[in-house]
Amino acid sequence: MQTGDFVSTTAEEAGFSAAVLAELDAHFDTMVANGELPGQVMLLAKGDRLVHSHVTGFADCRDRRPLQPDSIFTLFSMSKPLAAIAMLLLHEEGRWQFDDSVADYLPEFARIAALLGSKASRPPTIRELFTHSAGFSFGKTVEEMMAKFELLSWHKARSLTEQIGRYASMPLDYEPGTAWEYSVATDLQAEIVERLSGERFDLFLKRRVFDPLGMADTGFVLDYDQSRRLVCGHVLDPETGTLRAATQDERMESIFPMGGTSFKSTAGDYARLARMLLNRGSLGDVQILKPESVDLMLANHLPGALLDQRFPILHYVIGDGNGHGLNGMVCLDPERAGRPVGKGTYEWGGAFGCWFWIDPEHDLLCIGMVDRKRIMA
Repeated sequence: MQTGDFVSTTAEEAGFSAAVLAELDAHFDTMVANGELPGQVMLLAKGDRLVHSHVTGFADCRDRRPLQPDSIFTLFSMSKPLAAIAMLLLHEEGRWQFDDSVADYLPEFARIAALLGSKASRPPTIRELFTHSAGFSFGKTVEEMMAKFELLSWHKARSLTEQIGRYASMPLDYEPGTAWEYSVATDLQAEIVERLSGERFDLFLKRRVFDPLGMADTGFVLDYDQSRRLVCGHVLDPETGTLRAATQDERMESIFPMGGTSFKSTAGDYARLARMLLNRGSLGDVQILKPESVDLMLANHLPGALLDQRFPILHYVIGDGNGHGLNGMVCLDPERAGRPVGKGTYEWGGAFGCWFWIDPEHDLLCIGMVDRKRIMA
């Protein structure tokens, strides 16, 4: 497995129970055997020591091609922390500030509050883009989300700039800063990166992050060999209870890189990124971000009034002990949140099941790569 500078160790030496980790492996093996999950690649590391890794299942339900440690997964929303890193690199250069209006960098949003039906009095700030409190919304029900996806039609746009123009023509659903609603806000960050840097978003990340970290299998565009290692998207059909390959419409992939989705990676590559964050910006001799930039990324940026509320999204809950950092959830009070994690744990996942978390208090990272989406009945 491509785990870079990680050195293998035993579970006991790292303070874990080998028996419990074996039970976890057995749980996922059973899900695969029962047809609930196509497969999973998972790794757990403490510091620079690889504590545990496990590969089970297959990469394609049609030909039963086995998953491999270097299988490549589409990250979907686990791409969002990449956008935060890109933005922070430009923040270090003094190119933007958190309380700047989005309209300062994307002028097409200057009149968004004046659109018919808008519930906002102003355009959002960049900080509000990072925390999904910018006024954009996917909707609160599955039906609303599907209708919004069809309206946005990002898989039909020809460029990120064209897609951003569509967002700018849609009224905001609430006053920025007054609610938390999962949304397209991260895509605006990618457009800001492109306009400030003069580079396409994925090429900026490749030059400034992926190549320096040795993340050779991470990016938007794959070569021939990498494409052969790309895991097929799967869905669990509620009517039949069986796995099948996802259709192109179900995957909703774009032809251009976006801030909220579209990147691909391996468990080992993403572990290098996670290790860099735990090291406060560096991996080995490579410095990506300044320590204070990582501190900003992993800190809560939601106002107290929102932290006192509860905003569920899939298996995550924002508020009630959890805050929101830059493009990811951060645990502020593990006891209140009812979670056995360290204070400051930062995490996010993707639509087809990829997920990660880093726990700075205990110097832990865990990466889970899955490619299965449950279709709502």
